[in-house]
Amino acid sequence: MPRRNRNSGSGLQRSALNSSRVPSSTGRTSQQDTPQLQYSQQASRDASVNGFDDAASTASSDAWVMSEDKHIEIGNEWESLLETALDALDTRRAAAREKSLQSMLCLMAHTYMGDGLEGRHMMLLEALRRSVRSTKSHVEQERALHGISLWFVNFGTQDEAESEFASVSEQLRVMVVDPAGDSQVRAQALGALGVANFIAGADFRDAAELAQFVHTRVLDPALESRDMSVALQAFSTLGLLLTVVADGDSLLLENIFDAAFDSHMRGLRADSVDVRVSAAQNFALVHSALGADSDYAFDSQDELIGMLEMLQHESSKRLGKRDISVQRTAVREVLRTIEDSNAPELKLNLHGRIVRFGDWTRIVRLQAFRRVLGGGLPVHFARNKLLQDVFEVNFDSTSDDFARNRARVVVNPSSKLAKMRTLELHRQRDGR
Repeated sequence: MPRRNRNSGSGLQRSALNSSRVPSSTGRTSQQDTPQLQYSQQASRDASVNGFDDAASTASSDAWVMSEDKHIEIGNEWESLLETALDALDTRRAAAREKSLQSMLCLMAHTYMGDGLEGRHMMLLEALRRSVRSTKSHVEQERALHGISLWFVNFGTQDEAESEFASVSEQLRVMVVDPAGDSQVRAQALGALGVANFIAGADFRDAAELAQFVHTRVLDPALESRDMSVALQAFSTLGLLLTVVADGDSLLLENIFDAAFDSHMRGLRADSVDVRVSAAQNFALVHSALGADSDYAFDSQDELIGMLEMLQHESSKRLGKRDISVQRTAVREVLRTIEDSNAPELKLNLHGRIVRFGDWTRIVRLQAFRRVLGGGLPVHFARNKLLQDVFEVNFDSTSDDFARNRARVVVNPSSKLAKMRTLELHRQRDGR
């Protein structure tokens, strides 16, 4: 079952958005294995969510659009395609397992599976966990870890999700703190751990405990070793968890963030612009949560504002123009929140309907789901009750507007998934 707040008795935690670019689980692969997405900038803050580019930052005036390349539709054959991909995971060839996992990621992101598989979803989770345990391929581990995140998004409202969370969490924690582990694998494991906790954790106390674990066991060591991949994911995961703590106990939130304040200040001085933006947005998130009913101020707020103002006016000599633009836009929004209590507003056009995300909690949570689902986000907003509960939105799939504007599930025709679909069609025709 989804996370419950034992104090208030409320259902799923509500809200979401994003800080900036994060390493993708498919970052080490050829573009032939993934849907072709194209990045486009607009002056508007509105974003059309027909597709997402992982290189985009919601801190700036970005929009994501599908490219005009030819695509094919997955259609209603996703269960047979998933079965084919699962069968291919039994091969001894790591490259074949990697391709199968990539196909599974595309299917799980672009299709809501929670109403399907007829009880076989536990077999899917176990297959992903086996691939995570593989030591022969970091790419296989990354993709399987991404798959675990997608599994909780698809099946997180089912009873088994909460019961499986404990063992999955233990497995992921071991990977996250492994100093000899690959940075990208550790970052992906941390992302999966945060998403699983958000969806299947018992209540805000679970989130608070994990937030402290992330701060002391992951974030501080990553900043010390200048591991920007892990540091970026740690800040992002912390932000997601803090949205849960804020819903449950504001004093606990204040205590946790007071302990992590210096680490966030170090994050503002990191070499990576993405890390700086993620750290800065956590300041805005906490300040807006604690200042909702009073004039809240951090103990070292003057120092923080001075640091943010320096970042806002930083010269482009050290950074590229795009990085400077992203940093200035993000920091400006954070400063507006801390100084004037003004939060940014993001608008997404989902199936012809404008959905607004006008506070930092919704923005941080949206970012977490965007990192996991990518271009499949509109599909899950329309079909997945989990996202609808988190963001308090509903879609009437029987309406004319929905029928006219529903997102097409598409993949690149040269991708592994497209080839699997073609083989499956041939197999069905041969069996007639």
